[in-house]
Amino acid sequence: MVKTGSVHPHNEAAETVRARTPLEHSEDRFRLLVDAVQDYAIFMLDAEGHISSWNTGAQRIKGYEASEILGKHFSCFYPEGDRQAGKPQMELEIASREGRFEEEGWRIRKDGSRFWASVTITALRDEHGELYGYGKVTRDATERMRAHVALRQSYAELEKQAAERTKAELRLQESEDSLRRLSLHLLRTQDEERRRIGRELHDSVGQYLAALKMNLDSLTTSAGQKDDPTSQTLEQCAQLAAESIKEVRTISYLLYPPMLEETGLQSAIQWYLEGFAKRSGIEVTFDAPIDSGRLGRDVELAIFRVLQESLTNVHRHSGSRTAEVRLVIEAGKVILEVSDQGKGIPQHVLEEARQDSFGALGVGLRGMQERIRQLGGELELFSNSEGTRVTATVPGEPLH
Repeated sequence: MVKTGSVHPHNEAAETVRARTPLEHSEDRFRLLVDAVQDYAIFMLDAEGHISSWNTGAQRIKGYEASEILGKHFSCFYPEGDRQAGKPQMELEIASREGRFEEEGWRIRKDGSRFWASVTITALRDEHGELYGYGKVTRDATERMRAHVALRQSYAELEKQAAERTKAELRLQESEDSLRRLSLHLLRTQDEERRRIGRELHDSVGQYLAALKMNLDSLTTSAGQKDDPTSQTLEQCAQLAAESIKEVRTISYLLYPPMLEETGLQSAIQWYLEGFAKRSGIEVTFDAPIDSGRLGRDVELAIFRVLQESLTNVHRHSGSRTAEVRLVIEAGKVILEVSDQGKGIPQHVLEEARQDSFGALGVGLRGMQERIRQLGGELELFSNSEGTRVTATVPGEPLH
């Protein structure tokens, strides 16, 4: 008869089995899960670094069957140089001291090929804190590494190209600066040459022609009879001399008007417009401030040359019978505006001109733009079927 409260040995064993089964089943399921992972090599090492477990991912990544690798030291996965440097042991020491070790580096497969591995080693300790092994997880990161290297190479190439482009832009800027300095020098040389030729025409050729006319007038008077062929010829020669004097004076003043230096920009513009209207038959109106005063010499000369070139283009190309000139001096700026009511510039030519700094419209406009640019100003060109407008704006204040 069994005493109350006692347990039969067979029943005690059964109860023990039933108590352990859930834990054992959980461990089995975990082992099956680890073994089924194929993207990661997951395996265990003993405290000395020998391999004690091996999953499907480890076999796929490293190439070893479990029967080939179990019991071997994990240093066989490292390149020879790392093994000689003691790297495998150093990694275990760090993992033991700090709890885990992580890095990326080259590893070796069974067939000797290399792959870039992302590695984590975790120290495993029992409930008393004693080290009994390591868990090691390795992932093949070769493609990611190659992509990163390719990205770095692309970035380096882009940086190289950017540096080369910057150098090219600097060289281009230096060339442009040199061309601008040369252009300014040529423009100034041209102005000085115009002044010299204008003065020589006025002072030398003009004086010779004036003396010739005086002699012809004297001979005409001495000849007496107006019906005499000789007297008529002399009179015609005197008239031709007078016309020549007029033309020489006009050319001289167009090359470099003396009143630009003597009385200033506004007076020079008024004189020029009167002569232009007579020569071209184009009616010109002029709007300017009353008594604007003198401006800087370079400013006055640049504005006057823009006026000359603009009106020359109106006469040659626009077909307009009228033109308007407006001079504004305000807020530290000098603005000259020349407009007509002609046929305008074709749109495609205008676009080419803007892309080529007015080069498509000839050297005249390019020279105008360069003059204005040298003074820190801006030249604008607007044109349509109803006419054309040229606007030059430069910094400038009346001189006191």
